[in-house]
Amino acid sequence: MGAPSPSLYADLQPLAGHSAAYLGEGAAGRLGGAVEALGGRRVLLVHGRTSYLRSGAATLVDRWARRYRISHFDGVRPNPDIGQVREGVAMARRFRPDVVVGIGGGSSLDVAKAVAVLSAQPVADPLDCLRQPELITEPRRTALVLLPTTAGSGSEMTRFATVYVDGRKHSLDLPAVRADLVLVDPALTSSLPRPESIAGGLDALAQAIESHWSVSADEASRTLAVEALERLLPALARAADTGSFADPKVRADMAHGAALAGTAIDLTRTTSAHALSYELTARLGLAHGTAVALHLDWLLGRHAALDESECRHPDGAAAVRRRVEVAQNLSCESTGGSVEQLVRRLLGAAGQPVALHELSLPADTWKQPLTAALSSTRAWNNPCVLTEEDILRFLV
Repeated sequence: MGAPSPSLYADLQPLAGHSAAYLGEGAAGRLGGAVEALGGRRVLLVHGRTSYLRSGAATLVDRWARRYRISHFDGVRPNPDIGQVREGVAMARRFRPDVVVGIGGGSSLDVAKAVAVLSAQPVADPLDCLRQPELITEPRRTALVLLPTTAGSGSEMTRFATVYVDGRKHSLDLPAVRADLVLVDPALTSSLPRPESIAGGLDALAQAIESHWSVSADEASRTLAVEALERLLPALARAADTGSFADPKVRADMAHGAALAGTAIDLTRTTSAHALSYELTARLGLAHGTAVALHLDWLLGRHAALDESECRHPDGAAAVRRRVEVAQNLSCESTGGSVEQLVRRLLGAAGQPVALHELSLPADTWKQPLTAALSSTRAWNNPCVLTEEDILRFLV
């Protein structure tokens, strides 16, 4: 599918790393014109219920919806499971849209991406495609447009879609999952509750840091990661100082930084902070950004002290330590303190635990999940070789 002409968005800021992603106040108001430019007549809108109304997206859609045949899949809940994807795929197969529009946070965007790709496959059950990606043989038949209403997941910029099956994370990772058009409007985040804003910001912060030290990183991804940190750290510090994300500049920098971090991980993938976080989310119901931040907190110190005997990064331990130092220096310039101090301030402001040990988790119930997490591709992308003992020291 092709994107609408860039001339339609000449007054918006193009986002690096994507051929048709644009940032700016008022970007969401271009959605109707984008659907028309894509030749849309039948539009499937994928979103949650509360966020769709709260963000103002519903009002914007109502302005142009009468021109099209519209169907809403509004059953998206946080950390979407296979049941939600099955429902969305079934609706798409019945409705046969020519444009799928995902509106919301990372969960809504991931479901929209999964539905757009999996509804085109000859396989009846989407679960089979998640378990056997080689079954995905047909191209996506619909245009895909994404409109984030949070600043954090970066899902709008990636070729991934996350789905949980029996509490375990599965990911689609295909070029077809990447959107044809992305419109990032910071105004849509203005009504987001503070805990959700904090969780999203922490997720984006972790993505930028993990991409920067990733085994898979290269010069292009590291540049994107540092640019993300240069926007995220001052914005998060300002929000922590004022207790609010109401400042339009904070919202704009958060949205821009999250998109840059998403583009960086699209190139590198994430590492152990993410690999280890999913069990906390699945088992305890912690917000994804909270779970990631709790692991990022101790991993920063672990990587700052990395030596060659435990380093798997091709650039060597000294290079990894320098990349941690870059993040810490940027944090000191922006916040007057370390990344860990900022993370703990934000977790506390959200009413969340500020360290893993505060969760009081029994060690014997975590050994098997830790073994699985440490054997994942994200853990192998981590520059430091970690052991169960490393993690349990902070977990219990």
